[in-house]
Amino acid sequence: MKMEHLDSELQLGYVYRTLDDAERESIDAHLAICPQCRAQLDRQEHARKRIRREIGSALNSAAPSGQMAFAGIADRVRPPGIWRSIWQSLAEGAPALLALAGLFLTLYGLSDVVQGIAGAGRPDALPGPYPTLAVFFFLLASVQGIEPPFLIRPRLWLQGLIAGILWLGSALIGLLNIIVIRDLTIAAVLATGGTAAEAVPVTILSIMVSVLIYIGVVIGGADHHFRNLGQAGSWKLFSLTLLGQLFLLILPYLILP
Repeated sequence: MKMEHLDSELQLGYVYRTLDDAERESIDAHLAICPQCRAQLDRQEHARKRIRREIGSALNSAAPSGQMAFAGIADRVRPPGIWRSIWQSLAEGAPALLALAGLFLTLYGLSDVVQGIAGAGRPDALPGPYPTLAVFFFLLASVQGIEPPFLIRPRLWLQGLIAGILWLGSALIGLLNIIVIRDLTIAAVLATGGTAAEAVPVTILSIMVSVLIYIGVVIGGADHHFRNLGQAGSWKLFSLTLLGQLFLLILPYLILP
């Protein structure tokens, strides 16, 4: 880079360090043989330091306005009243209450199915309305994490509690989904003209595949939620998982006579 003298743009770039390495090296080589440019750069550097001192002095001597004084902002930092505190506590706990309600309905629906299979002699028992209703409660709890302005973002330990309940609830609903897949497989074989005996190997295969997917989702989901606790991506994954489980729960009522 050959130059006569440094123009004002190059001088400012050199002083404020906005040039790349190649430009600075070229300017350094020119300064070594040009006392006029060195003097100009010295004046630029002195001006920069003077401006910096003047700005610092002005900031240090500036007095805040009346609105910035403590009397002006006291109302904004005053602790909330008792009713506001109660409302905030209720709002923070709402997602946990929704998740607990969903877990209770899930356990009730799972016990109903287990009793129907083992005790009442109904091997084709489908989950009743309780697990489906539980998913709606779980979805509401997970949406609160995605959209915190709807209520109030809960504390971290409360987020962990909600995430733990949602993970356990979705794991239990996953067991009901396996039962639904089993029944749908049997119904599909019979609908295509197959016999109950022919449905057995196909049903076993569908259960094995479902169990492998279930284990992967449960383990992978637990790891993801643990590493992303409280993040929007974790709550979105809960919502997507629950929506898929809800679809499987209502699928028999949509296609079976």
